[in-house]
Amino acid sequence: MFRIISACMLLLCSFVATAQTRQLSGVVSDDAGGAAIASATVKVKGKSIATTTNANGQFSLAVPTGNIVLEISSVGYTALEVSVKEGENNITVSLSKNAATLDQVVVTALGITKEQKKLGYSVTTVGGEQLNKARETNVALSLAGRVAGLNVKGSSGGPGSTARVLLRGMPSMNSGGSPLYVINGIPIDNTQRGSSGEWGGSDNGDGIGNINPDDIESMTVLKGQSASALYGARASNGVILITTKSGKKGDLNVEYNVNYVADKSWNITDFQYQYGQGVGGLKPTTANEALQTARMSWGAKLDGSQVIQFDGKQYAYSAVKDNLDRFYRTGASLTNTVSVSKGSDQGSFRLSLSNLDNNSVVRNSGLDRKTVNLNIEQKVTDKLKINIMANYVNEESKNRSQLSDGPMNPNNGLFLATNIDQAILAPGYNPTTGVETRWSDDEYVTNPWFVVNQYKNDLSRKRFITSVSARYNFTS
Repeated sequence: MFRIISACMLLLCSFVATAQTRQLSGVVSDDAGGAAIASATVKVKGKSIATTTNANGQFSLAVPTGNIVLEISSVGYTALEVSVKEGENNITVSLSKNAATLDQVVVTALGITKEQKKLGYSVTTVGGEQLNKARETNVALSLAGRVAGLNVKGSSGGPGSTARVLLRGMPSMNSGGSPLYVINGIPIDNTQRGSSGEWGGSDNGDGIGNINPDDIESMTVLKGQSASALYGARASNGVILITTKSGKKGDLNVEYNVNYVADKSWNITDFQYQYGQGVGGLKPTTANEALQTARMSWGAKLDGSQVIQFDGKQYAYSAVKDNLDRFYRTGASLTNTVSVSKGSDQGSFRLSLSNLDNNSVVRNSGLDRKTVNLNIEQKVTDKLKINIMANYVNEESKNRSQLSDGPMNPNNGLFLATNIDQAILAPGYNPTTGVETRWSDDEYVTNPWFVVNQYKNDLSRKRFITSVSARYNFTS
């Protein structure tokens, strides 16, 4: 039973709040010939809820109740917004082809721009303004539902954790998986620091998670083996090009951007609340029996009578249904970014300063990230141009959650018997000795309040990404 419980732990760390949902299905087709459009993106406007259509143009999506607006898009077609009313559970949508997309210019390797229609591989560009809607602490997670054939999943490690990105059509869906990230022509290290397995461990984030979304002009996804060849073996899992913002021609421009996102634990459990703590249909009669059955709801029917607990005190033998809501808090992410930029025919510059202050849904846990970004472009002669990019990141994370197994995992309270109030586990330790308060039959299953109040897993990362490049146009 312990191993079954341990396996479940991987799923528990952080859930984003959402309202009650309903299932919405539909079909997306071409308005000219009625042909199904595969891999079209269907997204709920203003929400991080999205999916893609299958080979028959069909999709199915769990959406919030009430009236909503869907954003439907596909490469080569004009994006469309569709209003869906409450009670409407099946829709049909037709997209019209967008001839203008054939003339789009995109950035490929080494900052070289080409017409998209002349490329022999798939290219999809996501604008920076889209990355700031329902913002994530890891910018790669914001690509979810925005690029056909791109599968993005977060881990349960809390703020700043790893984003797993897989591109359809890559050599192996079971490979290391991560595409190569290139910022202004410079490949960056995206190594995942830390991982969780059978015996626990924590997800300590990846490289792309250090980048400030406010500094990104666009993210371009290159798919296919031809695209990978541009950057060699490192790009065997695809390439994601990141172009940072630069100064625009005109007067001095000062911009201030503030972004606030709130997260809340989402209780999707469906426990029974008819029977309470115990085994064999019997309530615990001693403190030791209560200790041994704190995670077992095989006792008598809940009747509101007094029953002893592991701490030797008497409590009501009644259902407690809001343990998760009261143990977790509302997490908040506040980002402040200020930038100064100016441009002319001879060159431009942009300097930005940003601060992310994040509090996780797990108490005493969070992330603080300070970023400085500088972009300079200077035209030395009619044919020679110099570019300088410098990005400094100072990231401090507090108490990153242990995952997967029971030790030091803050989510063990999920397995409390149905009549035990999580509040009686607090503060989780003896204030005099500092020793953990044991609450269950397994000493390796840590008291969640002990994790919140006593566990320390503080990490820091300082990172400097810079490039200096010169381009000389020998011919036009």
